[in-house]
Amino acid sequence: MKHIKTHRALKIILPLLILTSLWGCERDDICSSETPTTPHLVIHFYNVNARNETKTVRHLSVHTENHPNYIIHDRTIDKIMLPLKIEAMDNLNTTRFVLTKDTDYLTDENPTTVANVDIIEVVYTPELIYVSRACGYKSVFNDLITTRETDDDNWIIDFEVINTTVNDENAAHINIYH
Repeated sequence: MKHIKTHRALKIILPLLILTSLWGCERDDICSSETPTTPHLVIHFYNVNARNETKTVRHLSVHTENHPNYIIHDRTIDKIMLPLKIEAMDNLNTTRFVLTKDTDYLTDENPTTVANVDIIEVVYTPELIYVSRACGYKSVFNDLITTRETDDDNWIIDFEVINTTVNDENAAHINIYH
């Protein structure tokens, strides 16, 4: 008799426990692949003589200074997306990018062809933004400032910061004219 009462009690309690645990789940317990995460810096390349015309960069390679692993290697393109590093939250951070045009000339044996290297420095203040319980936080980058190292043969003639906040990848943040 005691065994039957215990069995009946389990039949009532067990479904209630399952129902209660399912009720505790929320829609945001799974981070959707469509949820925006930390954005990349978007750079578009334009013709310096016709500033509204995009212009491809021949055999472009990009890496950060002091890190030889390429972010982009030997591609002819008119826009790039680059990651910004975070050293300290809510403080000025700096990422220096080495942009090499005509990368294929580094390995040819023709003395009249040379690759051209320019360095741009991007300064910004990262900020953490709460997305959801499942997705956690994403970083946005505020107060974007860009400079270019000057040398005897800059291929980057001019640049313009279009958007000082990097919070998505929908439009360019910097335009480079060459």
